[in-house]
Amino acid sequence: MGQKYAAYNAQSAIIAFYDSTDSPIPDGVNAIEITDDQWMTLILAQGNGKRLCVDDSGAAVALDPLPLTRDQTAALKRAQRDTALKATDWLVSRHQDEKLIGNGTTLTTDQFTALLKYRQALRDIADATGWPNIDLPSAPDFVTAIA
Repeated sequence: MGQKYAAYNAQSAIIAFYDSTDSPIPDGVNAIEITDDQWMTLILAQGNGKRLCVDDSGAAVALDPLPLTRDQTAALKRAQRDTALKATDWLVSRHQDEKLIGNGTTLTTDQFTALLKYRQALRDIADATGWPNIDLPSAPDFVTAIA
């Protein structure tokens, strides 16, 4: 193995690793020399969620990830909401099918109403005070018992 290098972009984020023996640095790429131990430390840190960059002194470092932006947090919260809605789609559909068949329903009328209110609360969550830094409403107990 040859000399290791960490390539970085204009924002000082490490974007690639190179080795002088089998993967030389392409022309025009900014890179710093690193030791084998530094390379291994950086690879392990990245695997543990750290972000890799070159600091002001020119050293390769592993830092905690940046906090999510409000837009990223909102997108994540919407995805969680959508997952919660999809997780109960089958229950609504089953109840409606059972009603149409006329042989009785698994859910009581009160349970179905609670399910619909829960789903509506999920849909309305983006209008809640504190959005997106809020918890999703909890599913009714019978939903988690049935699933």
